[in-house]
Amino acid sequence: MRAAIYVRVSTEEQALHGYSLAEQREACRKKAEELGAEAVVEFADEGHSGAVLERPGLTALREAVARGEVDLIVVRDPDRLSRKLAHQLLLTEEFERAGVRLEFVEYEWRDTPEGRLFYSIRGAIAEYEREKIRDRTVRGKLTKAKQGKIPHRFHVYGYDYDPETGEVKINEEEARILKQVFDWFVNEDIGTTGIAKRLNALGVPSKNGGKWYQTVVANVLSNPTYTGTWFFNRRDCSVPRRGRDYPLKPEEEWIPIPVPPIIDPETFEQAQEKLKKIRRLYAGRNRPRHLLAGLATCGHCGEPMPTSAVGVWGKYYARTYACRGCGNRVRADRLEPLVWEVVTSLLRDPDALMREIRREREDPALEQELGRVEEALERVEKGRAAVLDALSAGLLDLDEEVAARLAEIKRRREELLQRKAALEEALRAREKAERKIDDLRRRAEEFLSRLDGLEDGEKRGLVRLLVEEVLVYRTGVPGHRTVTVCLRTGDRVFREIFWEKGRGKR
Repeated sequence: MRAAIYVRVSTEEQALHGYSLAEQREACRKKAEELGAEAVVEFADEGHSGAVLERPGLTALREAVARGEVDLIVVRDPDRLSRKLAHQLLLTEEFERAGVRLEFVEYEWRDTPEGRLFYSIRGAIAEYEREKIRDRTVRGKLTKAKQGKIPHRFHVYGYDYDPETGEVKINEEEARILKQVFDWFVNEDIGTTGIAKRLNALGVPSKNGGKWYQTVVANVLSNPTYTGTWFFNRRDCSVPRRGRDYPLKPEEEWIPIPVPPIIDPETFEQAQEKLKKIRRLYAGRNRPRHLLAGLATCGHCGEPMPTSAVGVWGKYYARTYACRGCGNRVRADRLEPLVWEVVTSLLRDPDALMREIRREREDPALEQELGRVEEALERVEKGRAAVLDALSAGLLDLDEEVAARLAEIKRRREELLQRKAALEEALRAREKAERKIDDLRRRAEEFLSRLDGLEDGEKRGLVRLLVEEVLVYRTGVPGHRTVTVCLRTGDRVFREIFWEKGRGKR
């Protein structure tokens, strides 16, 4: 007789009740051998909830049953099979239809009307008890969160959490790394993958002590906790997951809990803007790339406008850029030539293009702010020296007030030094970009000489070199759109599109 044993445990159950796969495995194998099994195959799910049917081990077991490879299934108890009565009955009927015998280690199952009734009643009572426990647990956590307390384990990079007191403190070393990560991302031409590689090269461990990965860095950069508010009750765990995470609840249901801030709101918002641009530029990167892929954006709701094909009078398919949010769409054969014409008009006057870029680069705001920071730093140094001189001359006593003043001067001095270093780095980056302008002019002239013969990939690269975003707006008139081409120079070019009755006028 061919037997299969199924074992399952979730992390929570293992901690609360001492369940383990090894204990279940031993008990189920012993039961299978007592029932005369000659060969035993194991199917296991570790860390998977019994409330869902989509479990790798259970799915493999059901497929083996469907192929006729199993005569007997042994499970420790019905809860291991599923935590929902409906699922238990569904699986039991599925196994019986396939002619497979189902046995439990800690429950005597009989395939009789009485046995089925008792099985159903037992499952219903167990499910009721679980739902009551879950309801009490959820309500308790919600009450605790509304009181401004952390209701469960808090595991966020940059913080330390004491479960006994419920206190959240800043981990100074992790906070220093966190600030550096945000600084790299906002002020340098580096993405999440590059930051992960840099952290690993520096030997910086993640929160779990392992390596950094692109998704981990992206999650850190998009975590609003660092601005001083951690949200509880954000995700709806009562429905199936969407990919790695459960879907978000409406924001009005989120419960804000204050925590010590690490990142200032302005820097965090800059990071979110860059993340948004990255997601837009690389959305659908494995699909066929079109001229404005990642650049076309709905001017009404701000959502990306990927390409799709639609039928026209049942004769052919027209490619369109369509917003998935509000349904705004525009014909690709009207939008792409319009943007390409804007780009080529810039290239036909490379001297004007370079003057515009240099005008943007010559903005004196950085130098002016650096001057103000240096003046403030000089005043702080003088104030610090005056206090120290007064102390050494015996004119002041080092009491609490003077000590607090010195501490404030030290804090202010460190802030100014950090800002000065950041401004100097920004100026060096601008000088580096300035050296690239002549190369950009040379490339513009090169492209100009062979515009008509450029391949699609070269055209896309050229558009991305000059265009930041293409905003498309509805006007309320069928077949009519207004378009704003946002250039990297900071300028905006406005155009119109008509395609009603086959017209291509812009």
